[in-house]
Amino acid sequence: MKKNLSTNLVLLVTLTALAFYSCNEESPIKKRVRKLFNYKEMQKNVKETKASSLASDSVNILDKKEFNPFTDSLDVLLAQISEQLTRDSLLLAEANVHNANILSVTIEDTSSSLIKESKDTFTNEVTKIQKKEMEALRFNLDQVRRVDTLKQSKSASSCKQIQCRLWANISKSKQILYLYLDGQKVDSFKVSTGDKNHETPTFDTRPSGPSFKKYTSRKYPGGNYQGLGNMPYVVFIKGGFAIHGTTTGNIAKLGKKASHGCVRLHPENGKLFFELVNAVGLDETWITIQD
Repeated sequence: MKKNLSTNLVLLVTLTALAFYSCNEESPIKKRVRKLFNYKEMQKNVKETKASSLASDSVNILDKKEFNPFTDSLDVLLAQISEQLTRDSLLLAEANVHNANILSVTIEDTSSSLIKESKDTFTNEVTKIQKKEMEALRFNLDQVRRVDTLKQSKSASSCKQIQCRLWANISKSKQILYLYLDGQKVDSFKVSTGDKNHETPTFDTRPSGPSFKKYTSRKYPGGNYQGLGNMPYVVFIKGGFAIHGTTTGNIAKLGKKASHGCVRLHPENGKLFFELVNAVGLDETWITIQD
């Protein structure tokens, strides 16, 4: 009897230990998840980029109407972006640019007035489009086509803040973004939130998306970053408010309130955050902006 009791006790302790180990954050299961991201390697790849001296984009839909994130509809803005990207794709297809067939749409997909009257958003002539611009156009097209799907998604994770795989905790008083990945603080970046006339609202939410590689407006000064505009690597938080990279001319302002309501990052940090968001997904991302 004592032998059976002892055996059962040992078995119970063993099973309990295994259960605890499997739930512990350092378990092999958790480690396999974390191995999906080599943060230091991602940093290294991003820092290989260099600032660009290219001229600003020829035109952008935001130039037609000065978008105000405090009052204007993001849905209307996205509809305009969709039309403009469709136009860009048509121009590439008509010019027989390499790989343009991946982006192309039929004439029936857009209005004749759009084809005849709209200007493109390319930095250079369509036949001289940069690889980065082509990649950005392809990515942006996919994003605008997925907007409705994102809104209707019912598979959102129940995570919040540090429970999510990626958490950006932004302090407006310190002008710092604290970056958490898989429950660990891995970095911190200087930011610029809204100035005294455009105070960035507080948020504690899963970002609504979408995200764009290329995004720009002449309303906001600061040049053009590698053909990706002056608001590259943008991730929309809610409505028209977003986190995005800035350009060389605005880097010196980081650490101070200087934006028109969005959260600016160094372009390298903006790209890093953008890549992480798209790697883990919006469902596993959380953004907190506090005073």
